[in-house]
Amino acid sequence: MFTPGMLRSAVTMASLGAVMAFVTCPVGPSSAMKGKTSVASSMLQLRRNAPPSLDCSMKQDVPESRRELLSNFVQAGAGLLVSSLPLPSFAATKEELKCRAAIGGGQRCEGSKNVEFKKAFETVAGGQVKVTGDPNKVSTYLSQIDAGYQTLVELQEKWDGYIAAGDGDVIRRRLGTVGNKSPLFNIRKAFEGAMKACARRSDISGEELDELEEEFNIILSLIAEVDYNLYSTGYVGTDETASTLRENGKSALDRVLSKYEKFDKAIERFAKAE
Repeated sequence: MFTPGMLRSAVTMASLGAVMAFVTCPVGPSSAMKGKTSVASSMLQLRRNAPPSLDCSMKQDVPESRRELLSNFVQAGAGLLVSSLPLPSFAATKEELKCRAAIGGGQRCEGSKNVEFKKAFETVAGGQVKVTGDPNKVSTYLSQIDAGYQTLVELQEKWDGYIAAGDGDVIRRRLGTVGNKSPLFNIRKAFEGAMKACARRSDISGEELDELEEEFNIILSLIAEVDYNLYSTGYVGTDETASTLRENGKSALDRVLSKYEKFDKAIERFAKAE
């Protein structure tokens, strides 16, 4: 990195070179060449505040050697200036995951996305499960269903980071099959509640219900497939086999997202129509 002083010097040299290359001034009888000047004699004239000669003029017929000198000065100054400027970064900035062991077991990952949502069901006293809203409305289940989709999207985007944690349970926590913090925890009940609410609607055809039910079952099956593959990585003997299982898990995740997105949009549409 160049200092501001170095930049000023470079710019001054380039400017002075430009002046000397184009201006021809006689500086008195001692000049070696009438009508020409040197840097030293010109500076001396400026220090003495000598008035410029009446014979000074701007010349277009600059000798080739001076053209080259000017070019070198300008290039040097410009090079210093450009090299000192910070280069813009066009690389996409991605927040890296930092996973470490958490108190009580498992892994805690900084940089992971925590989606805000309202649970469709909650456990009350005595271990009973109770719906948190009107069971006959699709909107009661939408928040958790949509949060589940967003969680899978984030898992796909940061798959390599979660895999690098070296623990399949890191991904399984996102799937809701380990722990109970993920919106995908107990997602089957949210799906079933939404399907029952849709079935009570007269504006939803039997064909639409059949399609939703099919997608709902495929989604749960593919989530289970991701879970199984990542769970199995902890019980194989070779890295090659573990790598294959991770690839299979990623493939299942890619497939479940297309199905889940369609299901999520349908539930959102029905909820808005209530």
